[in-house]
Order: sequence, then structure tokens, then C-alpha cells
Amino acid sequence: MHWLLGTGMRRGGTGLIICFLLVLPLFTAPVGSHDASALTVNIKQSNIEPNTANILLGDSVYWINLDSRENVTHRIVHDSDGDGLYNGSNDWDSGILLGWTSNGTCIDDTGNKTPGCAVTFELYFNDTSDIGTYEYVNLIYLNETLIENRTFTVTVKADIHLDAINAYCFGTDCEDDYEPVISIETSSENEKPYWLLYVSGITGSLALLLAIKLIFFPPRVQLIENKIFQEE
Repeated sequence: MHWLLGTGMRRGGTGLIICFLLVLPLFTAPVGSHDASALTVNIKQSNIEPNTANILLGDSVYWINLDSRENVTHRIVHDSDGDGLYNGSNDWDSGILLGWTSNGTCIDDTGNKTPGCAVTFELYFNDTSDIGTYEYVNLIYLNETLIENRTFTVTVKADIHLDAINAYCFGTDCEDDYEPVISIETSSENEKPYWLLYVSGITGSLALLLAIKLIFFPPRVQLIENKIFQEE
């Protein structure tokens, strides 16, 4: 008799656990994100490719000097505060970049890196304050004398996928020209998780009904066990 009672309790508890596990996915929203990556920008003799860099917050831009002309060097700078210098907290300055060669630029005869010598420059954009468009200048030197400068842009966008930016207002607090801001990316790939959410909801509801049925309307075997228990 005690065995039958324990069996019934265990089955009831198991049913509740199954019910909880089946309903849990209904309250889990899909989250969109991207893996941080580096956009390689090639500094060439006649241009920079790509000449317009578009990245997401969390990414970086990686410049590499492929201009192998003799005595020609490059420099990547951005004057954030407009003071004509490149030493501010928000300024960029790659320093002098020598041309990359397959023989190993910046490597001395002993195989060690030459101090102060660089071929590449990498800049990270990790803070929300980094979102925006930046103009940067590629300075070109011949025998340490500036001979040319070229201006390009880097655009950093927020990493927004499924979540729209909510800006709720009420009554007189709402402006007439207010327009809701939606996701930056609107491709069909970003819409797919909504369909998955609907399917998950329907499947979870059916599973919930099945779990309730198992709890309150047990199989015939359990009914027989309960009858034996009552007779004893």
C-alpha cells in the first residue's frame, strides 16, 4: 500500500517537473548578437580599400600598409578635438607605418622586432560612446616629408538585432514629429526568430495540456493501482 502511495506521489511530482520544463521555453526570448571581428583595411599606393569602413560596436579596424614604395611611409590619424594635434584622449595616431614585405618588415637580423617599427595599426570600438561616424586622414610621407593626405571614414553602428528601441510617451509628453526607432537591420534573417517564437509557443501550449492531462487524468494502470490501494 505504501509502495502504491509512493508511486502515485512520484508520478505526480514527475508530471509537475515535466510541465515546468515544457513551459519554461515560453518565457525565454531569443537574443541576437554578433561575434566581435576585425575589419582589415589595406593601405595601398593609390587608395585605401575599403575606403569607407562600416562596423558594429565591439568590432575593430585593422589597417595594414601594403605600399612598398621605397622611402614612402604612411600614418593614420584622427583629430577629435580639432586642435591640429593627434595626442588627445579621443584622437587616433598610428605612428609611422612602414610597408609590409614578405621578408618580414620590422624584423632585424637577429629575428627580433625593431623597436618603434610598425606595419599595422588596430583600433577597437567597444564603448557605446564610440557609436558614430569618424573622419580619419591617411598621411603619406616621402623621406619623412609629407607629400599627400587622403580622408576616409569609419562608421560604427549599434549592435541591434531583434530589439527595437522603446521610447514610450503619454499625452502631452509626446511630440508630433516623434517616430519610433526600429531595428537597424531588417533582413529576413532577423525576422526568422519571431516565427520560431510562435512555433515554440504553440508547441509549448500543446505540451502543457498533455502534462495537465497526465496529472489529473492518469493512465489506466495508475487507476487500477489506486483502486487496489483503496481496497486494502
